[in-house]
Amino acid sequence: MVNKIFALILLLFVFIACNQNNNSDTVSTDQAKKDSLANCSINPNGQSELAELMRQMQGHINSIRDAAIAGTMSGDMPEFLNTIYTAKPTDSTMVDSEFDSRADEYLAAVKDLYHRYPESQKIAFNTVISKCQSCHEHYCPGPLVVIKKMYIPL
Repeated sequence: MVNKIFALILLLFVFIACNQNNNSDTVSTDQAKKDSLANCSINPNGQSELAELMRQMQGHINSIRDAAIAGTMSGDMPEFLNTIYTAKPTDSTMVDSEFDSRADEYLAAVKDLYHRYPESQKIAFNTVISKCQSCHEHYCPGPLVVIKKMYIPL
């Protein structure tokens, strides 16, 4: 009788242990799918230098937005923005002869933002965003929804 109870308890432990392993595999598989989908929706065409730079540019804009609203922008434009000319795009056929002139306009707008008087920094910030918008209307419309939300209401 003791052997039967012991065997039953042992069988119960084995069943529970196997069931826990299956659950952790399911959780890790589900998490891997979620991570994969998140990466796809953020960057559906793969990670290129230019795509990464655009994310850095977005982070930069988000980090200075409050200062532009308050009129407290100062300093110099971050140097990493100059890599816009050399960053490799996801699709090299997308970069045409107009790209460099659009990059020039963007960088000039950012430099202007850093050197504006406090009362006009919101307008200068919106000019930077408009440069992003016009470029993306021409080359890559995917981020336009996010870009249009970046404007500071005047």
